[in-house]
Amino acid sequence: MELDSDPHILLTNDDGIDAPGIRGLYDALSAVGTVTVVAPDRNRSAVGRSLSYGRTKSSDDDDLSVDLADSAFTVPVPHTDHELGYAVDGTPCDCAIVGTKGLEPAPDIVVSGCNSGANLGAYVFSRSGTVSAAMEAAFLGTPSIAVSLDTLGYDEELEPADFERAGEITADLVAGAPGTGLFDRVDYLNVNVPRPDREPNGFALTRPTEIYEMDATFEDGAFQLTNRLWQQMANRDIPDGEDTDRHAVLEEEVSISPLRVPYEIVDAEPVRRILDDIV
Repeated sequence: MELDSDPHILLTNDDGIDAPGIRGLYDALSAVGTVTVVAPDRNRSAVGRSLSYGRTKSSDDDDLSVDLADSAFTVPVPHTDHELGYAVDGTPCDCAIVGTKGLEPAPDIVVSGCNSGANLGAYVFSRSGTVSAAMEAAFLGTPSIAVSLDTLGYDEELEPADFERAGEITADLVAGAPGTGLFDRVDYLNVNVPRPDREPNGFALTRPTEIYEMDATFEDGAFQLTNRLWQQMANRDIPDGEDTDRHAVLEEEVSISPLRVPYEIVDAEPVRRILDDIV
């Protein structure tokens, strides 16, 4: 898909419409296109590709339950008007869908972010609301960019100004895409920007690391989870290859991973043998 030189940009996030990161991107992107914001009305981090579709409040409690009685298979997604656009009572993927399919004109590109905290590694894509919104748009045929800011060890309260660099980089990517054929071959970009108090050490085209290290223990009657990925990042001692996103961020480079939505099918012979035995 070729982008227009004056694109309509749908901007969303998972930190919520009042988060400083989305304001930083809004200001920068407004210089290169027409921006419409459709974002969650509150923080919806780490909800992955969750949808409000097909869900309704139970009459007995506040749990969500699947409602198959609605023959129209339609669910309302409440929203309120906001100075930036629309604040949606829903998930980032809800926002990507209603923004790409429910508004006119349809966006030429979707930008999700800027997230407070890096989104690194293949394991995070189905977990991160930021990346999930970009993936949702890509599945719907709209190219997208997920943008995150590394904040590991950064103890200051984040302000929109802290996201200026991330906004400028994102605006440059959107403005530079027309005429390149980028989104003929790539569905979405996952971009991670170094901490706001560090000068970027250039750009790196990366692949998402496939290393995933989580530990669990049962101590004193309670379960404990330990995220060794971030523990390694904090210690600046990672096993990742030099071409990975985590390595780039540790080297204070802007990591850009050009990605396709995951739909590879593997014809596994062991599965075929099991099926033959069943028959």
